Amino acid sequence: MRRAVLEEYKLNCGTKGSNAITADEFKKRLFELCSLSGLSGLPRKSRDRHILLKSVALLLDKTQEYSEVEINQELQGWLTDVGRSIELDHVELRRRLIDHEYLGRSKDGSRYWVAVWSRLQMAFEREIEEVDVPLLIKQSNQASLEKKRRYLSLQEN
Repeated sequence: MRRAVLEEYKLNCGTKGSNAITADEFKKRLFELCSLSGLSGLPRKSRDRHILLKSVALLLDKTQEYSEVEINQELQGWLTDVGRSIELDHVELRRRLIDHEYLGRSKDGSRYWVAVWSRLQMAFEREIEEVDVPLLIKQSNQASLEKKRRYLSLQEN
């Protein structure tokens, strides 16, 4: 059943509609939100909130079910590796992922899975599925530091 849903998702994702979040917008905003903003919780703007939640979902295996302990470890990893400048704990992050239907949860709360498609999720270009989120943040941080170094060296001269 989950494989069938995943196949349907692949057919439906990747819309290029005017409201879809493009790969370039996703990368730019994700870096700004995770590295420059110092957010207290999730962003108020819907697009930004969906970009952050999608970045979490991208790190999870779409074919695996997770126990509560496993999903908590994955979310703590995202907070450490990607969202370290965001004031948010893994419990709140998990709740928001479920509320926005990026994660599904069993009725007893013991099992979690990536909700590969939902009416509540914003549309994203297909290329976003291939983004290596931790690598993107690492490279963007390095580029930002290099830009700052160049600027400071110009100020000294």
